[in-house]
Amino acid sequence: MKRSFLENLFKDLDAEDSVKKSIIDSIMTENGNDVNTEKTKLESVKNDLKVKEGLIEELNTKIKEAGSVDIEQIKKEQFDLGKAEGSKEVEEFKKTNALKSSIKGAKDFDLVYSKLDKDKIKYEKNDKGEYTVSGIDEQIKDVKEKYSFLFEEDDNGAQNTDINLGGEHSNGSSTPEFNFGFTPIHPVENQK
Repeated sequence: MKRSFLENLFKDLDAEDSVKKSIIDSIMTENGNDVNTEKTKLESVKNDLKVKEGLIEELNTKIKEAGSVDIEQIKKEQFDLGKAEGSKEVEEFKKTNALKSSIKGAKDFDLVYSKLDKDKIKYEKNDKGEYTVSGIDEQIKDVKEKYSFLFEEDDNGAQNTDINLGGEHSNGSSTPEFNFGFTPIHPVENQK
């Protein structure tokens, strides 16, 4: 709104010039405030629009790049990576089992293992893909001397070096039969 428009509008009004000027100044001030508020809103919308245009352009660029991505290649790379990780885990499992079989008679493998110098332990893989462990005998001997409570004792009080594989295994001696005193539900009579 222009001041000249308001002056022409109020020229025929029967009032003092100072009153007319005061009214016109008030209208112009209020109009200026409204215009400035709208300009601020407009600038904010323009900035938002620029940001969104930049984001759209960035996303369009990513879409173009994604269009050139070979999904099958990515699948193959991820499969190979998973296979390598799995193979690594299997090899570590085999090494751990070889080490466990080398530490005979341990009550707690992890505790005994924590007492060993891992840098001195060497693993060698044979033709069958199985590991043998070396550099451990002297360490086990030292651990048994210092921490004998970590190992099972055999009947003569010496440390047991046999591996218990579980199940029934015969070493030439017979195992006694146990009677737990249970009465069978359907007693079987001896057939003689």
